Amino acid sequence: MDTITHGIVGALIGKAFFAGEPSRAPLSWSEPPRVADRVAILACTAGAMFPDVDVFAGPLARNSLAIMTWHRGITHSIVMLPLWAALLATLSYGAARRARWPVPAFSDLLAIYVVAIGSHIFLDVVNNFGTMVWSPLNYSRVAWDWIFIVDLTFTSLALAPQLAAWAFRPLKDPWKRALPLWALFSAAAFAIGPLVRPLDIPFPTGASFVVAGALGCFFLLPLRRGSGSRAGRVKWCRIGIVLTAGYLSFAASMHRSSFQHVSEFATQAHLDVQNIAALPLPPSFARWAGLIETPDGIYRIQFAQLGNEPFHIDFFPQASNQYVASARSLSEVQTFLWFARFPLFRFFERGGKPVVAISDLRFYGQPRPASLHGDIAQPPNFTFEVVFSPDGKILSHGRLREE
Repeated sequence: MDTITHGIVGALIGKAFFAGEPSRAPLSWSEPPRVADRVAILACTAGAMFPDVDVFAGPLARNSLAIMTWHRGITHSIVMLPLWAALLATLSYGAARRARWPVPAFSDLLAIYVVAIGSHIFLDVVNNFGTMVWSPLNYSRVAWDWIFIVDLTFTSLALAPQLAAWAFRPLKDPWKRALPLWALFSAAAFAIGPLVRPLDIPFPTGASFVVAGALGCFFLLPLRRGSGSRAGRVKWCRIGIVLTAGYLSFAASMHRSSFQHVSEFATQAHLDVQNIAALPLPPSFARWAGLIETPDGIYRIQFAQLGNEPFHIDFFPQASNQYVASARSLSEVQTFLWFARFPLFRFFERGGKPVVAISDLRFYGQPRPASLHGDIAQPPNFTFEVVFSPDGKILSHGRLREE
């Protein structure tokens, strides 16, 4: 899950369970708050974003494989969660006292950080990147494959109730906030389609109308009889908790159904299955990709559980020769293979030099089969290349940056 969404979810949890109704007075950051709610919300937001500080480790250490070896490691660990929560609670408690801000009791602040960091770990487990939740005791990656790494539907369900609570905060004319918010986010929904279609991500115009209608439930419908203002921030945010929890539950059921489809295909095709998974695709929970690894190669099945997207099957053969064997012996390649759930070896020549490219087919943007026997202009995400001289010596190796 992206860091921004983690922060939005943290703020939602903080407002729903650790803070009361906001004051009617205008918010001012130049004046000390009257109650501890501001610290509670900020702490929950910061705690929900904290585990992703590990993304800075790679650039600082100049390690191109850090996104695989360090990201979602010790800062995302259930084992280490109490330590991180205690550290952040101590720092926050001291900073708030020095700033003379009202601060929750230390035990309450500790509980806030436990919940916030826990929400981050959970949301990273439910997507397909993989999270080392047991590190440093065990460095295996857990991935439940319910939702895509960036899920705009989930993000919207976490954000919209908070914006609605702000729009309907007691004031004379709530429509002055609610109507522009509805117009702004509806316009964004109509802008998404033209932006993602060149990336081979379907987003029909009808979906934009559905999104605009759903946003109306947050910003327009509550204008009737002042129901939006009567709800209050806590109730609005708890509605957001229910909606996000319901969405994750539905995504889990869609994953279970998709995995059954992929398993049935493997059975009917009499495949010698070594690894199998059903992975979500953007932009919605309806699109899925099934990956089936066999001794000869990897099958990729793309389908939609809703709508009329055609069923598409690709087969990616595994390259096998002395260059591939030599590439496998590199420690960096071994690290890449530890991370990759569906590694694909390709062999081709570039400028007369043999090249072995290893890609993880989990991620969106895989090469089409026609490109597997030659060079490709845009390699798939998470690709490691090893370049050889004609006599078989390794000239260079390294991970290609994601597009």
